[in-house]
Amino acid sequence: MFIPMYSEHLREDGYATGIVEAREGDQAVVIMRELVPGKGKTLYGTCHPGANSPLSGAEIISDNPDAPVLRKTMPIGELKGWREGKDEYLERENVGTIFYKWMGDGMAVTPERARFGAAKARALGLPRVAQGLELAAIQIDSTGGMGFPVGAAQLLHGAPQALGAVLEQGRKDAEAAEVMRAILDGSQPMHGDDVLGMAMAKVLLIVLHQWERLPIELGSVEKAVQWGEAPGVAEAYVDALTTGGLHPHAGRTAAELKAQVLEELKAGRWPVLPAGTVDEQAAHPWAGQARDIGG
Repeated sequence: MFIPMYSEHLREDGYATGIVEAREGDQAVVIMRELVPGKGKTLYGTCHPGANSPLSGAEIISDNPDAPVLRKTMPIGELKGWREGKDEYLERENVGTIFYKWMGDGMAVTPERARFGAAKARALGLPRVAQGLELAAIQIDSTGGMGFPVGAAQLLHGAPQALGAVLEQGRKDAEAAEVMRAILDGSQPMHGDDVLGMAMAKVLLIVLHQWERLPIELGSVEKAVQWGEAPGVAEAYVDALTTGGLHPHAGRTAAELKAQVLEELKAGRWPVLPAGTVDEQAAHPWAGQARDIGG
């Protein structure tokens, strides 16, 4: 038999396999000899299984790390056939690989691959992972690079499309939008339990980092300031961050944030898009300072 030990964000999935020793009604006594813990889980040895594990309360017959043996009475409905369980585990692993590849460098994750992962996630009963991968597909599509690196100007040209998708998602899911803002202001790490909020934050961070690169790519701050699409990108970014003005950022309304960006552009300075710190690193290399044309 296969006993799944799954996590919301896929990164800590684990499982156990064993045999049914006895049955009584809808309960089964299971002897488990193969334990594959997810990252951070403690299932055997000197510690007992964690309270949130399906194996919580299991009797540890042998705590030999090389050959652990556990016994537990559990609902038959929590058990799967070995082949069915292994196949499901591998499907989840494949979906997680696609999602976290995009969350990392994103290299070679095509829109089709992201949509494939989203469809698999829905079939596995993982709607938030599916929504996150659908958002990834939109973001990748918007760059025109099919999952491969493009220049800052090209990526920012399509950014309003991806940012619009984040805005739409934020209006539907306030909880995910809060997670996104917490990641952007540095009060929450990038990797947590809410994969949809993580995906929304990732889209904004991609735009933020390419915004930083644009003056370098174009050769000067002056050329970046003159780039005609800058105001539209900045406004779309602020709308996504504030969920269309419903939530202020750092005590400032969306209208105030947009006005500040436009004021900096009119003054010939390259503005800083609003963000805090992400994973203890400055989200903008210019430390929150706008740059003069001659800087």
